[in-house]
Amino acid sequence: MKFGPVGVAMASLLLGLSLNASEPNYTDAQNDGLSGPVRSISTTVERAQIEWSQPAGPTVARMVVCEECEYDPQGNRVKRGQIIGGEFRGEIIRFLRDGTGKVIERIFVSPEGEMNRRDVLGPYGITEQDGYHDGKQIAQFLWFYDANGHESGFRHYDQDGALVSSSLRVVDASGNVKEQWDSGPNGRFSLHFSESYDPKTDTFTFTNFNEDGSIKLAFTTVGTKLTSYWQVPGEENIFGQGFTTDPVGKTMEGYSCRSDGKCDHIFLKFADEARHLPTRIEWNDPEGSLKLAADYEYELDAFGNWTKRTVWVWSHLLGERKLYETDHRTLKYWGS
Repeated sequence: MKFGPVGVAMASLLLGLSLNASEPNYTDAQNDGLSGPVRSISTTVERAQIEWSQPAGPTVARMVVCEECEYDPQGNRVKRGQIIGGEFRGEIIRFLRDGTGKVIERIFVSPEGEMNRRDVLGPYGITEQDGYHDGKQIAQFLWFYDANGHESGFRHYDQDGALVSSSLRVVDASGNVKEQWDSGPNGRFSLHFSESYDPKTDTFTFTNFNEDGSIKLAFTTVGTKLTSYWQVPGEENIFGQGFTTDPVGKTMEGYSCRSDGKCDHIFLKFADEARHLPTRIEWNDPEGSLKLAADYEYELDAFGNWTKRTVWVWSHLLGERKLYETDHRTLKYWGS
């Protein structure tokens, strides 16, 4: 069971905060939703002038993942950003490899050549990240893994070496998180939750605990359907108020719950099994009435990557479906 709990102010499409460690490794280009030997992409975004807004929660009008990006022949991203005022604004990535050619470090620099970040990669993933500003280190992040290669811990230090936050998790052999404890400065309690899954009944349970062990939030799903939800009344921004369930083919479902215990239902339909190309996103209220919707139309090249994307949105305020955005993308490929 793969599960993605997120805060109530959720990211685009209710994506989870962390990836399941048992998932296969993908290249940066594949993670960006690209197929084939992509060398670069350049995107122009044309936003329509309409009165469109939505409350906090899942985003139905999905942003372009990468407006200006470049990749090496192995699919590693070497440049990412935007063109603003005719100039590139973003980051350039350089690599350090071992004797076998495997990337062991990534260095992120500004267009002016100033280092912003350094990543150290181990056999299972990132192990260290150092942040810099004006040539000085301002933060350090460390990741730890268990014997199966699944993330088991995390620490964040400030520029003076003081511990800012840490995390400890218990993960099963398949990479599913069973329990996690997070702490802030001086070991102050931040978060404690547990997860369980019964494959015989396809039942998943999630529980978020207070520091004293009492329940702060809990819910149960069977398949993609939410069967129960409870939280401390009146409290907002609790970890677990928004979450997704396992995708089914070309569809995915999620829920955005509120302090009154009621949950909105989000439904996503994709054009591809990899779920990189959404065609319809619906946001329904607890009674099942449609609140917001977005439709996506694509023109694809020979590799299946879109070269034109048109986004239409609908809400009660608009009264009818209206054009929200038109995106044009130029792709170049290695070997062509």
